[in-house]
Amino acid sequence: MVASRPGRPARYVARPPQSVLWGLGALLAGGLIAGIAALFSFSSHGGSAVAPTQVQPGTVAATPAPPRGAVVVAEEAGTRAVALAVQRKALTATVLAPSGDPESGLKVSFRVAGSSLRARSCGAGCYRAAVAARPSRVEVVLPSGSVSFRIPAATRPGPAIVLRAERVFRGLRSLVYVESLRSGPTRGLVTTWRFGAPDRLTYQIHGGAAAVVIGPRRWDQTKPGGKWVASQSTVLHVPAPTWGSDVADPNVLGSATVKGRPVWIVSFATPSVPAWFTAWIDKHSYRTLQLRMTAAGHFMFHRYTQFNAPLKIVPPR
Repeated sequence: MVASRPGRPARYVARPPQSVLWGLGALLAGGLIAGIAALFSFSSHGGSAVAPTQVQPGTVAATPAPPRGAVVVAEEAGTRAVALAVQRKALTATVLAPSGDPESGLKVSFRVAGSSLRARSCGAGCYRAAVAARPSRVEVVLPSGSVSFRIPAATRPGPAIVLRAERVFRGLRSLVYVESLRSGPTRGLVTTWRFGAPDRLTYQIHGGAAAVVIGPRRWDQTKPGGKWVASQSTVLHVPAPTWGSDVADPNVLGSATVKGRPVWIVSFATPSVPAWFTAWIDKHSYRTLQLRMTAAGHFMFHRYTQFNAPLKIVPPR
């Protein structure tokens, strides 16, 4: 993984999801995973542009958390999510199936400096091998394909940066971002999200479904120009950091620029899901300008486009 490489934009089709896409939008907003799952369930609205997964928080709790103090990075390998935790003398890979289940019993190896290191099981979906020193590049080799990671020569702890970025998120009056979400190498959704504090949001899937949520009420539209249907909603507190508060192993991988703004590139994991994130955080404002998430069947990228801009969210006509 090249740390400063942004995520690939998703190809999308104009159909709403048929089950909970808990990677969509505010995946972990304020830690309200259950509320988000209820909010963005479209079980009666037809086909799916992203292959649906029935993962619920806690169903993959048997997956070991990344080692404390490790540098954590993640990528997609086809439809699998593959995470790598790098320590001074050990490499640990976590492999998740699209269903959310940890994939155990695989033949996994690490390719480092031209040598192949056989990995041994360290738990459900967990594979580990010893190394003589921290490598600069690691290839995780699976039975069908492989995924390569570039490891920065120097990293530093990033908890203070992530905590401040969380506070900035919660202090915003409004937020707009564009989300690309896929469950595999092809197909996916592109969605524009708009959040207005303290409890208003809208989203529009490009060419597909839309919704408006205001406090305890919501309105859904299954296709552009379609009828709006009113219903009750879980009350959310927005804007809020997409990753929630269960952050492990935050590390600064390096620096870059996003639209001319200097940023820190920070990686971390949320073991309770589990999911792995890379965030591009503005060095001056501590606003998150880009975000990539890798989780079971959910490969997501956010581009944050407007902060505290005037935003009017009202019930649809």
